[in-house]
Amino acid sequence: MKRRPLAVVGGGLVLALLGYLVTSAGPSTAAESGIDWQQCPDTEVKVECATVNVPLDWSKPDGDKIHIGIARVKAKDSANRIGVAMMDPGGPGTSGVLDMIRRKGKVFSDAVHERFDVVTYDARGVNTSSRVVCDEALASKADKLLTPQSQADFDKMTAAKIELSEDCRRRTGPLYDHTDNRSVVKDIDAIRAALGEETITQVGYSYGSLAIQQYAEMFPRRVRALVSDGNADRSPKGASLAAWVDDHARILERNFIAFADWCDRTSSCALYGKDTKKVYGELRERARAGKLTDPDTGDAVDFYQLNRLTGGSNYPDNWSRFATRLKGLSEGKGATSVGAGRADAAAGVPPRLPHEVWFCHDFDFKVKNYAEWNKLVKRTAAKYPNVQWSDHSTHALDCVGYTGKVTNPPRTPKIDKSVKLVVVGNLYDFATVYEGSQAVAKQTRAPLLTYEGYGHTIYPGIGAAGPSTCINQAVDDFLINLKKPANGTRCPDLESPK
Repeated sequence: MKRRPLAVVGGGLVLALLGYLVTSAGPSTAAESGIDWQQCPDTEVKVECATVNVPLDWSKPDGDKIHIGIARVKAKDSANRIGVAMMDPGGPGTSGVLDMIRRKGKVFSDAVHERFDVVTYDARGVNTSSRVVCDEALASKADKLLTPQSQADFDKMTAAKIELSEDCRRRTGPLYDHTDNRSVVKDIDAIRAALGEETITQVGYSYGSLAIQQYAEMFPRRVRALVSDGNADRSPKGASLAAWVDDHARILERNFIAFADWCDRTSSCALYGKDTKKVYGELRERARAGKLTDPDTGDAVDFYQLNRLTGGSNYPDNWSRFATRLKGLSEGKGATSVGAGRADAAAGVPPRLPHEVWFCHDFDFKVKNYAEWNKLVKRTAAKYPNVQWSDHSTHALDCVGYTGKVTNPPRTPKIDKSVKLVVVGNLYDFATVYEGSQAVAKQTRAPLLTYEGYGHTIYPGIGAAGPSTCINQAVDDFLINLKKPANGTRCPDLESPK
């Protein structure tokens, strides 16, 4: 789960092109569903769009309705079609429909697209679904206050977030209070039924892993196969405030140390011979003292801006650029791009909504005051002495000032052992940490498939490194042939620092 940009962005996966043979799993044909499929706008690729009506409040199935936007790419081999494979998008708040269009209809491997109708959706509140609407200026104002340095700052942040929450509810209406993941899971099953499928195959990414876990729990007999890639631990322990803050700072510290060690032994690194940890530590203390400036703009760079830049250590293919930026900051010259990272909304694309629209229904993060928050911040800095924080840890403040209720509180999933589920995790995932994937695999008694590399989620591809054939073959064999990988299967990393 990422800090929110103001523009809608896709899930960040790179599609794999595979060409190996698979065994037949037998043909399957969906019943006529009555869905009014139309060619999706803004793409020349054959991607169909439609909507499915669902209850606004699932406890009142005959009450008011909302619509859920969906998109589909039909199986290439219709004669050997297995069924529907659904992509559960992450975020929270990422548009699955937009993601599919931007990827030109290819969200899984060629092997899966050959045998399945591939479907995705926009969660309630998002893009082509009935929308939650919030004032962008209020969202931006609240977002800029998420680094309180005193009780007065904390109070100011709380007031801004109360104002934002009340504005969202006023503009949106009752939907604002019905965007929890449990409702999303019921929407998924409504989509399955509308498609005429007795069972469904799903791959969920990041926040979409919550949909996988809860669908398995709520609709076990409707599951054909489930893959959960990049997992959030919903257990009360794993989803606690303290665990959230610690998990994300720990992985950033780990990835930063790996970057620093590489830099210190690699002559092509801009900080070679300078003791990378020491250089960063000096920058960090200058930022804390208000004495660090961006040589590009002359603007002050505070600790949290520097920490956000440190996210460059999460991707080895970015390590050289990250080192060059640190050197520029240290020497007061050269391109640093400290202020980069918040893109303007693309034309025709709705702005990304505040995470709390979904997040605060599903996570019970309560921070009472600045003293409690500062205790967490100081403890984290002492425990992880290089980076001292993670921008992802700041999500723990998302629910301060939220005026709704935790309608889907964390709980350890109870999933029938007959459910076919595979858990996938990246060893150095900075957003949904690997320990979360380990916990989910243990809780659900599912095999854990590990990618021993970086990045956030892995199937069916990853950034500049390209696809992992090891991961893709294991996942495809499960999705197509229902053959689970052996528990503990590990796939080597592909990244080469650049």
